[in-house]
Amino acid sequence: MTVIWVYNAQEAADAVNAALADGTTLSVRGRDTKRGLGRPVATDHVLDISRLAGTIRYEPEELILTVKAGTPMTDIEMMLREQRQILPFEPPDWGPFFGAPDRRATIGGVLAADVAGPRRFKTGAPRDALLGFAAVNGFGEIYKAGGKVVKNVTGYDLPKLMCGSYGTLGPLTEVTLKVLPAPEREDTIILRGLTAPDALRLLRAVAGEPLDATGLAHLTGELAQHLEGALGVAEGLTAIRFEGAREAVEERAAALLERYRRGGARRLGGEVSRQLWRRIGGLDLLVREPGIVWRIAAPPFAAAAIAGEIGPNAAQYDWAGGLMWLLLDDAPHSHASLVRAVAARHNALSTLVRASDEQRTAHGVFQPQDEVIARLTRDVKAAFDPNGVFNPGRMFEGI
Repeated sequence: MTVIWVYNAQEAADAVNAALADGTTLSVRGRDTKRGLGRPVATDHVLDISRLAGTIRYEPEELILTVKAGTPMTDIEMMLREQRQILPFEPPDWGPFFGAPDRRATIGGVLAADVAGPRRFKTGAPRDALLGFAAVNGFGEIYKAGGKVVKNVTGYDLPKLMCGSYGTLGPLTEVTLKVLPAPEREDTIILRGLTAPDALRLLRAVAGEPLDATGLAHLTGELAQHLEGALGVAEGLTAIRFEGAREAVEERAAALLERYRRGGARRLGGEVSRQLWRRIGGLDLLVREPGIVWRIAAPPFAAAAIAGEIGPNAAQYDWAGGLMWLLLDDAPHSHASLVRAVAARHNALSTLVRASDEQRTAHGVFQPQDEVIARLTRDVKAAFDPNGVFNPGRMFEGI
C-alpha cells in the first residue's frame, strides 16, 4: 500500500483519475485520528489530504470561515479564539480514545464523521454548520456544493449528505462553516450520588425549562471516579452547563444551585468547567476502562430503559440521555445482537465504536438498515462513486 500525499484539489483529482485508470481503491484520511471508527478498510493506496491545509477566507464580522479540508482543528480553534468565536457544534478530540493521542483531527475528518460534542443538542450538528464545500467525486471531478450564506438555494442539500459519509463519497477539499460568538461566561452545576435513572429524569426536566442549558450529562461512578481532585467520586456525577452573557449565566446557575443546594449541588466556573466538558466530549474517562464501547443515539426518555436492558459496566450519558456511551465486557460477539435488538425496540441507533478489527468486520459497526434505506444508500454511493474507489466497506459491506 502506498501513501499519496496531495497539496491541492487538482492533485486529489489526479490521484482519483489514476485509481480509476488502474482499477485500484483509495482509503481517504486526514490525520488518521479515527481509524478505529467504522469498519476496517483494505485498499490499494491511501489518499492523504492532511497537507491540503490552510485558511482560504475568514470573515469574523459575517461569522463565516472557509478553510481547506486538511486544516488541523487546533489551528482553527486558535484562529477563532483570537476573535472570540467558536464552532457551534463543539467538536471533540477523539484521538486519545482511538489510540492516537499525539495526532490532532482535521476539519475534513470531523465533518466526514459528523462528530459533535456536548453542545450539539442546543446548537446543532456539524452538518448544520457546514454551508458549502468542494470535493472530488468518483469520476475524478472537482465540484462544489452549497454556498457561503446560511440560507442558499443552490439545489440539493449536499453538505448534509457529505457529513457522516465517512469518506465513502470522496474527499472534501474545502469547507465553509458558520461560526458563533464565544460565550462571555460558562458555569456548570454538578450533583453527586444520583442513580442514572434519577439523573436522567433531572436532566430532562432541566432541558424542558427555559434555562438554556448547553450541557446535560451524567457519568456513572465507574467513570466519575477517574476525575481528578474533588470531582473524582465513586458515585455518579451529574453536570448541567450554562453559557452566554455574564448576567444571564449568573442568574440561571444561581437559581439551579439554590434549588439543589440540599442535594449537595456545587458550582464550577471558568477553566474547571471547560475542562470537564472537554473530557466528556473527548471520551477521556472511557479510555481508562477496558472493554467494548457502544454509542447509542436515542430518544432521551428511553435512555434509562435501554441501559437497564443492556446492563453496561459503566455509562456516560450526554444530551440529557439522547446520546449514550455504554461500556461492556470484551467478548467475541461484541454484544451486537443484544445491543441492536434493544436499540431497535426503542427507536434508537447503535454504533460499535470500540472493538477489534475482527469484531467490527464480523458484526458490523452501524445499525443495520432496512431494505428501503439500504437501497437509497447504495444509490447514493453509485451516484458519487460508481466504481467503489473510496473507503470501500467503511460503513456497510459494499458501501
